[in-house]
Amino acid sequence: MFKQRKNKSFNYKSRFKDSKEIESKNDFEAKWDKLKNTTKKRGNIFTSLPALLIMLVSLFVLMYILEGYIK
Repeated sequence: MFKQRKNKSFNYKSRFKDSKEIESKNDFEAKWDKLKNTTKKRGNIFTSLPALLIMLVSLFVLMYILEGYIK
């Protein structure tokens, strides 16, 4: 009376499915990982945020000192 009906399961395998598809997927993933690692470049020390902030502060200090000489 309360038996639940189970879903049907089929053991279907395609005739046209080859191992080439799996190999091509693995090959693509390997090429992608290689490309990601080669494009990763280290940032220059002069373009890092702390270095830019230090240069900006030192520029303001230098402008303040030079302003005193003008007056």
